[in-house]
Amino acid sequence: MFLLVALSARQTVSAGDLTIINPRFSNIPVQCSGDYALESFDGGNCTSQYPQQAFNGVLGIGWGFLYTYNSTIGSGAGLTGPNTAFNPPSFAGLPFSQAALLQNDRNEVYQVIFGFIAGQPYRLAFYLGSRYASGSGFDGDQTVEVLIDDRVIGSWSLVSYTPFALQNRLFRVATTGPHALRFVGAASGDHTAFLSGVSIETVDAADEE
Repeated sequence: MFLLVALSARQTVSAGDLTIINPRFSNIPVQCSGDYALESFDGGNCTSQYPQQAFNGVLGIGWGFLYTYNSTIGSGAGLTGPNTAFNPPSFAGLPFSQAALLQNDRNEVYQVIFGFIAGQPYRLAFYLGSRYASGSGFDGDQTVEVLIDDRVIGSWSLVSYTPFALQNRLFRVATTGPHALRFVGAASGDHTAFLSGVSIETVDAADEE
């Protein structure tokens, strides 16, 4: 079951009747800027050598993080910024300075979005990149699946190192109302992709590609 909990302080972007909360993951504090950097939940202090293992998800930022814990790589989903041990692609020239990370298999970042209209075509756009290789089996060879609820609408396979690039996909929903937008890692192991700049806009049926 997906829940959306909102805080009064949040960044939103509207596209048609749809609103993405924290589309660029900005104004969300991250911890340990010199090491692994994930969403701060204790005032910004590192709680362990590998703070991603202590990530517990803070309700109210708009996005949810689901993960299968792995003792080697930690939680496998969270937030990161530039100059971290994950070595995400450069943020230079991009409209964001923080990104979500997807690591390991079936870990995901999701948000419930309201206002979908059945049969209306929509364009999902987002920036996707992957980490530098940092050793055997520790790299950016990650496949990211994008789902609406449980339906896959697209899949992107990345290799180390894939710079951030703007991706998009057209889709429709069968029922009016809220639906969960999900970004899911599909590669098992310490393989990391980065996501930011998410938006959804309505498009005219005549413009569908």
